[in-house]
Amino acid sequence: MTATIDSLKRPLKDLRVSITDRCNLRCQYCLPEELLGPGFAFSPREEVLTYEEINRIVDAFLALGIRKVRITGGEPLLRRDVSDLVRLLRKTGPELDLAITTNGLKLDEHLQSLREAGLDRLNVSLDAIDPQIGRKIAGRPLDTEKIWAAVIRGQAMGFRVKLNTVIKKGVNDCQVLPLVERCRKDGIELRFIEYMDVGTSNGWDLQEVVTAKEIQERIGLHYALSPQALDSGGETARRYRYDDGQGVVGFINSISQPFCQGCNRARISATGDLHTCLFANSGHPLKHWLREEKLDTKALADRIGKVWGGRSDRYSEVRTSRASASSSRTEMWQIGG
Repeated sequence: MTATIDSLKRPLKDLRVSITDRCNLRCQYCLPEELLGPGFAFSPREEVLTYEEINRIVDAFLALGIRKVRITGGEPLLRRDVSDLVRLLRKTGPELDLAITTNGLKLDEHLQSLREAGLDRLNVSLDAIDPQIGRKIAGRPLDTEKIWAAVIRGQAMGFRVKLNTVIKKGVNDCQVLPLVERCRKDGIELRFIEYMDVGTSNGWDLQEVVTAKEIQERIGLHYALSPQALDSGGETARRYRYDDGQGVVGFINSISQPFCQGCNRARISATGDLHTCLFANSGHPLKHWLREEKLDTKALADRIGKVWGGRSDRYSEVRTSRASASSSRTEMWQIGG
């Protein structure tokens, strides 16, 4: 199938779908407690896309050439019966690469149902092994060993598993090597993601970014690394193999080495807006097209194709060296990672 191309010749291959904006953590880089505490009101249920609507959207995207769908949040495992959605998507796209991104707190209780429903991959966010440091960055108590046990169980069940870590200077940069050691020991691929200026509520400051180069150099003092060839399919991570053969580590250099020219991802917010960039100020009203205009799958695909065809986003490449985020952008917890 021929992929749909945007104005900068980038194909549409991946879709990230947020199924809830709710989360059980208050991570500093996403949903900080001081701004979005206990009384914060998330989207009411009726404003959130149903599983049937999400399935219709994915069906339309399949006609445009997508190969991967990742279920995100918020924390997607807070949504009831997530495996029902996975089962729907697997039936609609038997060849799809289906993944979920989760903080892992509820992962263990869902592993079996997700596997039986047809999920392929797990992306687990864990920013510390030390529970006290984990709590500091997550804004909530964090049983890191429980999360790790679910990661290992998921791997044993046949899921392809990756661990995602955001390092913030002065907060959890001391956890680089503990995370490396744990992942090397148990054969889990670790990915370090540079702290990004997504949204406006996380108080982003360039001075708090620990670059991938810094992390790589720190690891290199203990373990020699050799680069792997970049994936031609639009992979965002620069992957390195440990020279002693004990696994792989990746770096997503979204601040220091932007990769906009290879970005092939569309994103759907929990409330049904189509975003063509993680740093978008606004989206396109997919939910309105479904509920009010009642577009069928072909018409929906045509509408989405026109949006992607006009896409010219390259925020990270034109980002200046300013020290703070801009004043108007969609939040990470609304759009997913």
